[in-house]
Amino acid sequence: MRVLQVGLKQAFTIIVALLVPAIIIEGLDYFNLFDARYHRGAIASGEWWRLLTGHLDHLNWVHLLMNGLCLALLLALLRPLEKPYRTLFLWLLASLLISAMMWFFSPNITWYVGLSGSLYALFVYAIATDTSYPMIFRIVALGLTGLKVGVEQVSGDISFISEVISGPVAVDSHFYGVIAGALFVVMNKLLKRFL
Repeated sequence: MRVLQVGLKQAFTIIVALLVPAIIIEGLDYFNLFDARYHRGAIASGEWWRLLTGHLDHLNWVHLLMNGLCLALLLALLRPLEKPYRTLFLWLLASLLISAMMWFFSPNITWYVGLSGSLYALFVYAIATDTSYPMIFRIVALGLTGLKVGVEQVSGDISFISEVISGPVAVDSHFYGVIAGALFVVMNKLLKRFL
């Protein structure tokens, strides 16, 4: 097994494609020049772009750094994320699916920011399809992820993360990310079977 599952060039492409816009958005937001968050009222008024940009906006620089480090870790560990176009397409699709699920199933979420929901989607897809890890490891990783997200659904945020990022954790986005990732796994299986 390779130490780095995604080549440096491919990882760099993915990181630049996701984090440069996030850094620009956070910089503009820091100086109160632009707010890109998922905002239910603004979306209802026609600002549909927020369905995507909300996943690139963050509460603050610490929040962005944490999500950036998680993205880098996923790229270092999971081979199915090695193709930039596929990974970026899955991220885009996950972000839009998560926003749609928040819109229809979580009307109490009036605003949302961060990559974490889409990172959950990428993780679930990649760990489920990465045959470089033993099946038992993948099952345990998916089970622990499901357990964590399930406990969050029952108890709310269970971690110290909200203190670190100085704001609430939108646990529904994690749940919807897991659902999106599971849909990607099913789509992957169907495409392999019928194509």
